[in-house]
Amino acid sequence: MKPIRIETERLTIRPHEAADFDAYFAYIMDPELQDMLGLHGVTDRTSAWETFQWLRENTIFLALVPKDSSQTLGHIALHPPYERLAGDPALKELTGLSLSFAVARSERRKRLMFEALSALIQELFAHRGIDFLDCETEPRNVACRALQEKLGFSFWGTDRFGDTELLIHLLKK
Repeated sequence: MKPIRIETERLTIRPHEAADFDAYFAYIMDPELQDMLGLHGVTDRTSAWETFQWLRENTIFLALVPKDSSQTLGHIALHPPYERLAGDPALKELTGLSLSFAVARSERRKRLMFEALSALIQELFAHRGIDFLDCETEPRNVACRALQEKLGFSFWGTDRFGDTELLIHLLKK
C-alpha cells in the first residue's frame, strides 16, 4: 500500500519516523495507556524502542502530529484483520484491516483521535480498496468503545487473548 499521509484541520497523519521515538516513549509509558493497550512488557526505553520498531516494520504505523507542533501525540496502527473475522461468510470476499490507536493522556477529550480516525477511514474506504475495518478492545475501555460507536463501528463478537476478553467491533464500507 502506498504510504498514507493525510492532513486534517488540526493534524498531519503520516508514517512514524525514528525521530518520533522520544514523543512515542513519553506517551506510551503512561501506565493507564499501557494497561488499555496490553503493553505490560514495555517497562523502559529498550522495550519501548523494540515495540516502536516492531510496529514500524510490521504494521502501517501512523503518527499523529499537530499542525502547530512537530511533537507526535499519538498513533494509529493498521495490520491484517483479526483472524476470527476470516471465518465470517459476510467478509469472505472483502479486503479488511484491523486498527489500534493511542493518544497521549494530555491530548484526550479534544476529539483529535476522532478527527484522525474519521479522515483515515474515509481515505481507506474511498481510495485504498479497503472494505472493512475491525477494532478490538477490552470491555473496561469505555472511551475506546464510545469512540468506535461514534465512528460507526458495531459489535461483531468476543474472543479471548490469554486471560483477556476482547470485544470485536466492525465497520463496513
